Amino acid sequence: MPAEGLRSNVDPMTTYIVSTQGGRVLKRPAFDYNDLIRDLYNNQHVPVKIWTQSEYDAEVMAQDEQDRLHYELDRAIEEERKTA
Repeated sequence: MPAEGLRSNVDPMTTYIVSTQGGRVLKRPAFDYNDLIRDLYNNQHVPVKIWTQSEYDAEVMAQDEQDRLHYELDRAIEEERKTA
């Protein structure tokens, strides 16, 4: 049994995506949110927004779909202007 308060190899790490005040986007593994915040401040990064990897991936996919729909709409409008 591991000693109380120590991380074991069984603890899963979560990958976080962090947008910082300096404009950087970092990908950081951490055991939990507090571990992530501690790591960021120890490395002098001030977080602006934090996502888990799965949240970030979902947001990127949604943005890609939105961009595709805007492109299709713009194309349809252009076609309509040409035929009018």
